Amino acid sequence: MILLSGCSAEENRDLFPDDKVVPVSLSIDRSDSYTRAPGDAELSVNRILIIPFRKTDEALNNDPENFVPEYDSARQLDVSLFPTVATMLNLSAASTYQLVIIGYNRNDYDFANQGGTTERFSIGSTDIPATLANSFLELTDAPVVPEFYSCIGTGYSNYDEVGQLFKPSEVNNVQGKLTRLVSALSIEVSNVPEFVSSMTLVAEQLVTGIHITDATPLEWQTAGDSGVKTLATEVPASGNVNFNLYMLPTTTARNTLLYLDVAYGTDTERYTVKIPDETGIVSSNRITFDSNHWVKITGDFSSMNIGFNLDIRNINLDDDNWDGYDTN
Repeated sequence: MILLSGCSAEENRDLFPDDKVVPVSLSIDRSDSYTRAPGDAELSVNRILIIPFRKTDEALNNDPENFVPEYDSARQLDVSLFPTVATMLNLSAASTYQLVIIGYNRNDYDFANQGGTTERFSIGSTDIPATLANSFLELTDAPVVPEFYSCIGTGYSNYDEVGQLFKPSEVNNVQGKLTRLVSALSIEVSNVPEFVSSMTLVAEQLVTGIHITDATPLEWQTAGDSGVKTLATEVPASGNVNFNLYMLPTTTARNTLLYLDVAYGTDTERYTVKIPDETGIVSSNRITFDSNHWVKITGDFSSMNIGFNLDIRNINLDDDNWDGYDTN
């Protein structure tokens, strides 16, 4: 939960004329169950970025393309201890805003030092000028997907909801709940023969950039593009191979086939990962990845050419099995 609070609307009008900036305070309260990576007891999200998007002209409609980022007013917070942290934002009292909040790990991105060698994603836009409609999170390396969260804050005047579009002079607090943008994939292959030296997971296409708020794919690699689409390589252990990784959401427009390249010494054979159709998840072996959902595929090596199983019982990433989080 994200809470922004400040002076009351009347106090704002008295202290700050419409052509001045208004300081808005920000506090953040998060539930532990929303911040854990797969099987990881440590917080995976420990940095938050707040980007104000200002309406370009108050006479225009409220479409996303009419809101531009005010990067100079953005604030990045390192979150070392929940539930609360605080900062200040300077916003124009007369302008209409939407506040986009992004959660991530501090090892993956630093807004204050962009372009670092360890940066796993960047924030940009598919066109110029940047707007709320075309702003995106773009992967540095297509197969390496960090864990993203985001939301748009909702403004309140005391207990009365103003909405996600507001002028700072109209509200005295803003609330929002960060939700996970990424999807997840697990593939478990059992009874792998000893002569198999490794197995490599490959995607037909990979989404590489998603919309900053709703994770709609905005950039992708297809089969005809240059670039690596290999997701991971695993060596069998006790006759088992397990892949566990995050994926960017695809929607049905960018759903993808998956392949397993099975290495037998110096030879390699490619198998399509075959799974039964499931409405909204699988169609003709192409998988649709949705935000905050887990696609789990299991199968025996002897069924490689026949087909694997799709586990749809627990696909929400906020369940305890995925997060490694025990509420008891």
